[in-house]
Amino acid sequence: MFGDGKVAVVAGVGPGMGRSIALGFARYGVDVAIAARDAGRLAAIADEIRGLGREPLAVPTDITDREACEALVTAAQERFGGVDYLVQNAHHEGDWTAVADADPDSWRRVFEVNLYGALHLAQAGVTAMRERGGGALVLVNSGAVLLDPPALGAYTTSKAALASLARTLAVEVGQWGIRVNGVFLGGVAGDNILHAARAASERTGITVEDWLEQRAATLPLRAMPTPDECAGAVLFLCSDLAAAVTGQHLSVNAGQWTT
Repeated sequence: MFGDGKVAVVAGVGPGMGRSIALGFARYGVDVAIAARDAGRLAAIADEIRGLGREPLAVPTDITDREACEALVTAAQERFGGVDYLVQNAHHEGDWTAVADADPDSWRRVFEVNLYGALHLAQAGVTAMRERGGGALVLVNSGAVLLDPPALGAYTTSKAALASLARTLAVEVGQWGIRVNGVFLGGVAGDNILHAARAASERTGITVEDWLEQRAATLPLRAMPTPDECAGAVLFLCSDLAAAVTGQHLSVNAGQWTT
């Protein structure tokens, strides 16, 4: 699935998808540089990676800082000799405000993470991958782009821009053997979906457990996918199994939507 001596940079390493992606790379023998703002969280996940027999590089990083993103990629090159894969998983969930009432400055803060942070990382990653002779980027996205839920205008608009960035970048960098893809995630079992469940519980009086069961029952697979299951799609897009795939977005959602 991955050749020997491969190196991945994973940004947005938290308790869900980011952790699963980083651990997934490590299980396949890929050296991993992990990044997030929370140094304590990075340290904990680094320990898990060590338990899999790899020695990770943990770099506290604010992706809204372009120089910090460049330093992250440079640190990975210096430690491991290069960068083959870059996954951008960090996100800002938005302001939960109707578009008509939104503060444009709040939208700018969302875009700083969801679009410009991804741009910073992608630019640094492409530079490193050109030196390596090729590679793969995956920009983790959201099915909200396709569903347009109310009060998530800042989030969905920034993620729609991210999807366009991935497609355009794929066209531009394919000549250097670099592939760029994304995943449109649906609900993923973990902290984020629990946040939504608790909000629904407070709003309607339904229990968190019942809300989760009802949500899962609407999915064709009748189960909310786990972070590990969704991370598999990201690993696939980075791997040689997806050597002919670029400029695409894979829907990873237990069948929540089928087009």
